[in-house]
Amino acid sequence: MQVTFLGHAGMYIETNHGSVLCDPVFNSSYFGAWWVFPANDQLDVTPYLKPDYLFLSHTHLDHFDEKFLSERIDKRTRVLLPDHPLGLVEKWLRKLGFTTFIHTENATPFDVDGLKVMITSLVAPADGPLGDSGLCLDDGEVRLFNQNDSRPVHFEAIDAFGPYDVHFLQYSGAIWYPMVYRF
Repeated sequence: MQVTFLGHAGMYIETNHGSVLCDPVFNSSYFGAWWVFPANDQLDVTPYLKPDYLFLSHTHLDHFDEKFLSERIDKRTRVLLPDHPLGLVEKWLRKLGFTTFIHTENATPFDVDGLKVMITSLVAPADGPLGDSGLCLDDGEVRLFNQNDSRPVHFEAIDAFGPYDVHFLQYSGAIWYPMVYRF
């Protein structure tokens, strides 16, 4: 397994059983208030445009780059969907032209073309209506947990899928405070 960091929460994961593009963001969002750090505007994205799978943890615009997804990513890519009750990831991606979706059951491992996958979905009121999710992968050699913004609430399932060789998680809250308030 090889993981290439693409900036912010974006990564391209190459496994023995296919590639997974996670949360690719290359454009600023929220009227320019949020931008990718470290800057990735000079990165050659050509190797990442035709992944076997696409995983979008949620629809916050620092994880869901509509412009990049609509203009650059192959629409035949199979999308690994988190088990969110509103289904916004699927709805938004269908509007962009994506047609192949793999629906998952929360915190339940499954196999796709030899790649063991588990998506943990967060749907509590604290997670808001957009939800959030984490991705666990096992290609037979390496186990990875891409936690990104999600909280690890499904401890038993996460532990049972491991132990992990690689764990990606945020190191600060992606929040608006204090940039949008006047004191």
